Amino acid sequence: MFNFLLDWLATLTVNASIRIKRRHVQCYAATFPNIDRSVFFGPNVIILASPGSVSIGAGTYINDAILSASDECPLRIGERCAIGYRVSIKAVTHDSSNPAPDASGAIAHKCAPITIGDRCWIGDNVFLREGVTLGDDVVVGANSVVTKSFSSGSIIAGVPAMLIR
Repeated sequence: MFNFLLDWLATLTVNASIRIKRRHVQCYAATFPNIDRSVFFGPNVIILASPGSVSIGAGTYINDAILSASDECPLRIGERCAIGYRVSIKAVTHDSSNPAPDASGAIAHKCAPITIGDRCWIGDNVFLREGVTLGDDVVVGANSVVTKSFSSGSIIAGVPAMLIR
């Protein structure tokens, strides 16, 4: 009986922690004027961007992702998109010429806008590189690295992602 109570208490504590983290993400996202209030964020979503540089349409859900953007390189995610776990969508990233701080503390970055159309489905463990545009109704298979743009209705997967259908 005692073990049951300990298990129940542990589950209750974990669930409360997840709810608190999810609420924190939702409150932070509310400071972004172009993120629709109906967007669902999982508890581990990280947004590294200025408030005006990210736009997410109604009905989209993001389970667990890192979203990186800037005013010069915005990120647009359309309506009713499904984004899986451990997804990286980075309009701003390190440049290989100087990826870590040098003696002056400078880090080289590269950036280009990312656009994801409406009703896209992005599987788990996907990386979307800067400058990518996905049309409407694109499906990205799990564990893919998307390095170029694809038109509406495409099904893509692989490293680098290629057209499947």
